Amino acid sequence: MKTKVTFADTTKIFTTFSSDEYDRTSIDHVLYRKAYNRVSDEEWNNMYITLDLYKLYDMKTHKDSFHNNLYHAKKLVNFN
Repeated sequence: MKTKVTFADTTKIFTTFSSDEYDRTSIDHVLYRKAYNRVSDEEWNNMYITLDLYKLYDMKTHKDSFHNNLYHAKKLVNFN
């Protein structure tokens, strides 16, 4: 299967946050820390719950796209 890439003939410029408003420095990646057991299971689960709460209440999602979101908290609940 061949892939074809094309580029638009026009350029769009969007405004973004200034460096004073948004820190672009590198971070200690949480997956790296998890891989070397530097994040406890409880901390890991709390991150998933925090992410899910953000997705549910703060993230703007079009109503027709809501079903595309992946929610992790349901994996943390034992239904036995």
